[in-house]
Amino acid sequence: MLVLRSGGLLVRLDPRHGGELLDLVDLETGRQLLGRPPFASAEPLGGDLDEETWTARYRGGWQLAAPNAGSPCVVGGTRHGFHGRASNDPWTVTAASDSSCVLAWSGHGVRIERRLEADADTLTVSVDIVGVAERAPLVALEHIAIGTELLDPEVVIELPAGRAYELSEAEGPPEPPADAAIWPEALLLDGSRERCDRWPIAKPRSRLLGVAELPTGRAVLRNAATGQGLELAWNSDWLRHLWLWHEVRTYGGPWREAAEVLVVEPASVPHSLGLATAVEHDQARWLDRGETVAYRLTARPLH
Repeated sequence: MLVLRSGGLLVRLDPRHGGELLDLVDLETGRQLLGRPPFASAEPLGGDLDEETWTARYRGGWQLAAPNAGSPCVVGGTRHGFHGRASNDPWTVTAASDSSCVLAWSGHGVRIERRLEADADTLTVSVDIVGVAERAPLVALEHIAIGTELLDPEVVIELPAGRAYELSEAEGPPEPPADAAIWPEALLLDGSRERCDRWPIAKPRSRLLGVAELPTGRAVLRNAATGQGLELAWNSDWLRHLWLWHEVRTYGGPWREAAEVLVVEPASVPHSLGLATAVEHDQARWLDRGETVAYRLTARPLH
């Protein structure tokens, strides 16, 4: 485990399991801002996993999903696991100090370097992905679970005016519908529309939403009662879309209708159907050897 600390933040992350951030604590209020699942986790396991095996090891927090995001699939005869192998493989720590670290991972024709720095009240995450083989396809997603401190008794979700619609994990759609609503409304799978920018935790809910073609990369999650918030900001030239999975005591299986979590997911594709579908719809990024794609994301508590 690595622990990073600044004047306003405490961050705990695990290089053994996707380099995931397990804790993001606002030191001014003492509140843990990241979410947790309602089940104990199995031991970390690397490799390209199916969804059931991946979920059994999920501990909440914040992961980078790459070079796949969403459903497992096969591309060019190569299997890609649920949310991509980088999200659950071990990462190498190449540098570390009290307030920053650099992690690296290689696989599926790419090398990813992830730099994290806590400075005052802001965590900055910088990601560089470089091709190390000929024509490696990828998609990427930042998988950030927001916890009860921001959801109870009611969460307010501020997003730019993107095209918003409900997603099916099995059917998508792979492209934003022509009649998609504009956030804060979303077009639901049954054809109705719903205002989605606030929700009381007392009311059960299960929604997987896409918000596509964001004009800017910014999301603010705020507790309507306490005022505690978290601002996420990222450059949206590649991460142009956002997924929102909001689960309030509805989903079954290992979640046991007990989860209370909002997962905010800046993404390079507008659906959760996986890399094969992204390739089919010309949405994947292809990196030649030595070619790089990069982005930066910041997280800052609000009061």
